[in-house]
This record gives sequence, C-alpha cells and structure tokens, in this order.
Amino acid sequence: MEKKDSTKKKKWTVKEIEKEIQRHDDIIKESEEIKGDVDVRDAMYDKAVFLKDVAKYEDDAEKMFRETYIKSGGPSKKMEILFQILQMTIHNLDTPKVKKDIETCQTLVEEGADWEKKNKLKVYEGVY
Repeated sequence: MEKKDSTKKKKWTVKEIEKEIQRHDDIIKESEEIKGDVDVRDAMYDKAVFLKDVAKYEDDAEKMFRETYIKSGGPSKKMEILFQILQMTIHNLDTPKVKKDIETCQTLVEEGADWEKKNKLKVYEGVY
C-alpha cells in the first residue's frame, strides 16, 4: 500500500476554482448583509488570497486586494494587504507598482504600523 504525501498541494480544476470563487462571493455577500465590516474585509481578503495562491488569477487577486485595502482600518492590516500585492508585482517585475506600494507602506509605518510590518518592509525594500 502506497503512503500518501500530505505535503503535495491539491491540483484544482477550472470547475473547482470557479465553484470556490462562487463560495467566496457568497460568504462576502452574506457578510455584507448580516455581519460587520471586519467580516466583509476578512472574507474579501480570503478570496484575494485564494485568487493569488491557488487560482493564480493575479489580476483579479490584485483588484480584490486593493478593494480590501480600502475597507481596512489600521496601518498594519493595510501593510499586510500591500505585502500580498508586492509579492505579485515583484514576481512580475512591475517596478512602477512596486515603487508606489513601497512608498505607501513607508507612509503607513509613519502612521504607526507594528514592528513586524516595519521589519518585513525592509525586506521588500531590499528586494526592490
């Protein structure tokens, strides 16, 4: 009997991806109707991460991350979202977007982001 490797990632079909996107959309809609802004933001963030990491729909993921950024309150949460975007834009060598988002992060640091985010920003600045 062959042992399954639990470290392998699931291979998603297009149909499964579409179904999962719809599930995320339903969660966002439900959050908008009966839950608070934080729940909406978290649902949007989860969808954006799915689009980025699993579906590999980077354009859609970036749009969703930017919409989530608008709904976010504190500088640390906003930086967390920008770091997700920076991973994509650095990978795609989109230098103007990288520069703009790093400058936004620097402003957020001045607004009071936590130390962890400040340290992560140094790494992104170094890569840039």
